[in-house]
Amino acid sequence: MPPGAIVAPIILASDKTSLSQFRGDQEAWPVYLTIGNISKDVRRQPSQHACVLLGYLPTAKLECFSSGRRSVERYRLFHYCMMQILEPLVICGKEGVLMTCADGLVRRIFPILAAYIADFPEQCLVACCKESRCPKCTVARDKRGESTRSSARIQRQTMKSLKKYENGEILKEEFERNLGLRPVYEPFWANLPHCDIFTCITPDILHQLHKGVFKDHLVSWCSQIIGEDVLDARFRAMTSFSGLHHFKKGISSRKQWTGSDHKELQRVFLGVVAGLMDERALIAVRGILDFTYYAQYQSHTETTLKKMDTALRLFHQHKNIFVDLGVRDDFNIPKVHSMLHYTTSIRLFGSADGFNTELPERLHINFAKKAYRSSNKQDYIYQMTTWLCRQDAIFLKDSYLAWHRNRNRQLDGIDSRGVDPRSLDGLSDASDDSVVSDGKAPTLANSYDLY
Repeated sequence: MPPGAIVAPIILASDKTSLSQFRGDQEAWPVYLTIGNISKDVRRQPSQHACVLLGYLPTAKLECFSSGRRSVERYRLFHYCMMQILEPLVICGKEGVLMTCADGLVRRIFPILAAYIADFPEQCLVACCKESRCPKCTVARDKRGESTRSSARIQRQTMKSLKKYENGEILKEEFERNLGLRPVYEPFWANLPHCDIFTCITPDILHQLHKGVFKDHLVSWCSQIIGEDVLDARFRAMTSFSGLHHFKKGISSRKQWTGSDHKELQRVFLGVVAGLMDERALIAVRGILDFTYYAQYQSHTETTLKKMDTALRLFHQHKNIFVDLGVRDDFNIPKVHSMLHYTTSIRLFGSADGFNTELPERLHINFAKKAYRSSNKQDYIYQMTTWLCRQDAIFLKDSYLAWHRNRNRQLDGIDSRGVDPRSLDGLSDASDDSVVSDGKAPTLANSYDLY
């Protein structure tokens, strides 16, 4: 890299969301962007505007194709649209682009796609693989319940396999059954420089752990063993305590669960099922809960990562009790397999809470749902983009006025003491001299870089 150049790790997130509440099937598919140079504490606050909306992907039903071709065409449409959106990253990632940083200095920035935040179906969509396979490794479709690690997918080899299948050098059965790929011959990540899309896929605590492994599987298995009535009676018998959620009506009749509800349930679940199940099943439950809590750490050391592996190993050592009790036939579950990749991803990207899908879920409120409610529900995507552009313009104008107001207050206080403004740091550039000399406010074009 040339002197003064820096890398801006690009973090993408996409998630399809429903817009209509009581009727209709209106949907939106936003794509968000942020950078890794921003602290995760800032990125996770929507009010800080550290994430921007790149655009909306089409949500067409593709009924013009046969039912057997719709899935493949949906994959191809997604990659074509993402290729159009991310086209500027190809040249900028190779040659760099001059940008004014927050400290006022101009640097050559190399934006490189580093992470992609998505739930499991979209992870498979990005990786061009079937949903019966892992988007990060080459594990066989009937081996995902085991604790052994498989070799990672390599982007270069995947592109060669796609090219051979396009040229007819690989049979369809081998391509789909052995490789588990979809025939997407031009993925959007093929031309992105210094990018390995299979490494970019990050853990998803919300859908994989909270909602997936814990609520959809572990709680369901325990309910079958204990019985829903007995389990609900245990929850109702709990005494209220400050800081703990009291499920006074039990959990079997509850239909809608939020991420906060899952976390509250995890805090008391081990104590509720204690004494009602086989000891091995209780140890397996403890292993899942320990792994989930370690995964939510805001910072990690090698010690905590080893404890995560120990907790996962504890679950795999005692999971067969659920088979013995007739609850499960196997553990060939994608979200259980995804737990094997957590420690590797944390060592590469940092703690998993910085890449959780809770962020795009929260961004849907500002960039999709509010915009949809401001439209007349007809040709709503065009109206949503117009409304969001106006909201951004108002926000930038308000930010500029607030900056200018504070700046004038500082200058008034300095001038009242008779201090030369040019002797102070940050007040020696041309635009600042114009403010002091003639008392006029700087134009938006001159002040945007400073802001």
